[in-house]
Amino acid sequence: MFDIRLSQEQREFQQLARKFAQEEIKPKAMALDREPEWEKRVPWDLLKKGSQLGFRTFVLQEANGGSGMSDHLTSCLVAEELAAGELGTAYYFMLTARRARDWFELRMTPEQKAYFIPRFVGDDLYFTTVAIHESETDFGFDYFTETPDNVRWNTRAVEQPDGSWIINGTKAFQTVGYLAKLIVTRAQTPAGVQSFLVEGDAPGLTRRPLSKLGRRVGDNAAEIHFDNVRVAKGRIMPPPPKGRTDMGTHPTIAALTLGLGRAAFEETLKYTQERVSGGKPIIKHQAVGLAIAEMAMNLQAARRLLWTAAWVKDHPEAIADGSVENLPYEHMALAFTGTAVQRLTEQAIELFGGAGVIQGMPIEKYVRDAHVQKHVSFPFPVPA
Repeated sequence: MFDIRLSQEQREFQQLARKFAQEEIKPKAMALDREPEWEKRVPWDLLKKGSQLGFRTFVLQEANGGSGMSDHLTSCLVAEELAAGELGTAYYFMLTARRARDWFELRMTPEQKAYFIPRFVGDDLYFTTVAIHESETDFGFDYFTETPDNVRWNTRAVEQPDGSWIINGTKAFQTVGYLAKLIVTRAQTPAGVQSFLVEGDAPGLTRRPLSKLGRRVGDNAAEIHFDNVRVAKGRIMPPPPKGRTDMGTHPTIAALTLGLGRAAFEETLKYTQERVSGGKPIIKHQAVGLAIAEMAMNLQAARRLLWTAAWVKDHPEAIADGSVENLPYEHMALAFTGTAVQRLTEQAIELFGGAGVIQGMPIEKYVRDAHVQKHVSFPFPVPA
């Protein structure tokens, strides 16, 4: 039966994430965003404390050092709360958490699990990324399509006589790529594309951070260069188990975008209640009130579609028994949320007037962050 009521455990973890985001992450966000050097924008203390609270490992089973909350709805709840505090910081926790469950528990071999899980759980600053993008090829990355079986990557892996592999090539635009301690690298082999488990300190691996317009705090995308990087025998990660629907990061990414939108909305609501024009708060003017109402409606609609997508992802039987119509909910949620938040931030900066474009105003940061999310959430063009 279709039922997305939150459990007591989910509500408690949601509140924990909200408290951490609002009391710890958000107060430091603006100052970190303005730091000119990327190293100073990494919130090391927040990353360590958030890890200790479980935001990096909660999706793992308790036997593996997690909380056992591996469902996508819980991930969406946490992602929205952390991103409402600060988007880039939230990316560190949430993409690492979702991938940890998929990689460490569902895909790795027993030998790989024995090696990587203790390292992951025991290090509060052990974050991960996936190296896929190759900007110099004609292969684009599209969240709405599957990777074609006949794609050929420029990044190559060649097997050595001792069973190890040598990787050469370059990847670009990898989220959290500069600091990740585990990089799952997609590389071409004679048998097809394989996923290699590359450790961040591997000799021959060099990384260059890319400073972006928005989402500047913590999350530094990177170019990753592989120059004869040797990967030990037995470090090819198996493909995803066939038939599973509860893997991947689409709902989590949509929830991160939703959290950004909520933060922008809350800041705009506060401003319109305080800013006086014509003898009354501007929210009392009909045009402003209607804009605020539209923003609130779109946020709630995005959240409902996202929760549906997350729940269905974990309950494929609901489609089989007819409880839920068979639709591409996660792609719908990703696109709709991206569109809604893009529209919302544009409305927000209009309502702030001239104050909205002044550096140091939160809404200016949210607009820049939303522009970066254009390349993640793939919103549809927003009509004027």
